[in-house]
Amino acid sequence: MRKLACLAMCFASTSSYSSTVEKQLQKEFDYNFASSIVLSDSDVFTFGFSNFDPNEYLNLDDDSLGDNESVDLRKKISVLSLPFSIPASSYRYSPYQTKVNGRGYLLPSQQKVSALNADTPDDLDELVLGGYLEVEQEAYLNRNITLSAAAGTHIMYYQNDYAYRSDTLEDYRDQIDGIYVNTNALAMVGELNATLKYSPYGHFGQWYFWSSPHYFNGVGINLGKGDNVINPEGWYWVNGVKVFHRLAIWQNMVQSFYTSFNRVDIGGDTKKPLNTDHYYEASMGWLMTPPIKIPFVVNIGVGMSLNYGSAFKGGSLVMFFNQV
Repeated sequence: MRKLACLAMCFASTSSYSSTVEKQLQKEFDYNFASSIVLSDSDVFTFGFSNFDPNEYLNLDDDSLGDNESVDLRKKISVLSLPFSIPASSYRYSPYQTKVNGRGYLLPSQQKVSALNADTPDDLDELVLGGYLEVEQEAYLNRNITLSAAAGTHIMYYQNDYAYRSDTLEDYRDQIDGIYVNTNALAMVGELNATLKYSPYGHFGQWYFWSSPHYFNGVGINLGKGDNVINPEGWYWVNGVKVFHRLAIWQNMVQSFYTSFNRVDIGGDTKKPLNTDHYYEASMGWLMTPPIKIPFVVNIGVGMSLNYGSAFKGGSLVMFFNQV
């Protein structure tokens, strides 16, 4: 999610309510919906429950690995994403399989906005609540390669609560309140994606290389006083490797060591909120399957994730859910 920092920048640069300011504020809705789609995809972005700057522990001074500002931003934003996958049809001797995939996600954030460099910053609380459902067709081209294509839809709800702690925006409250702040919005976003997996030895449950482009475009409506057009549009393309090393079976629970490394290229409305056109992410941790079969749950685990090159660069201790 993205700060409404343009409140400070726009009004600081002009004393009148111009069309340029209006367009910048309207675009914030697109940025929030678009960035939430990327941040809620646990295969390409991982948030945790404890954040840190890796430079402090590795004796490095790499600004792309993390700094105080990015760690502080990670602490202000929480991401809860619960992915699932259900086989819809599977033929015993067929290389084709149909799946229904999806995820539910929640992204709350609490931030400070210093409009016009006020001595007392205002409070901005934002929330994105969404659900995604897709139908995927997967084909085993041979024992080493699988290719799949999917089409799905996001239903997303956004709201923000802006608390005026100073009087610096008093002259603009009628023009922004209920329209750009203290308002909510609803969006429906369609997504197309594909995934290519390659495992040299044909054991996709052990390790594989993968490449997956995603494109999304949607429409939304401001449920407050505003009549602005909401049109989130963007894309991201992940290329990486995943490794699952089985350690032991204990009490009917399969214990595995998990690691992944990805490069993610992004564009459209996702680019500005993440402040980059690409970033890298590495994760590692311990996974276990439930002792009894639980619907929609493949595995859970704990570990660590490092992000390099985005606005959310830094490290986190994380909870893994349904890593495959």
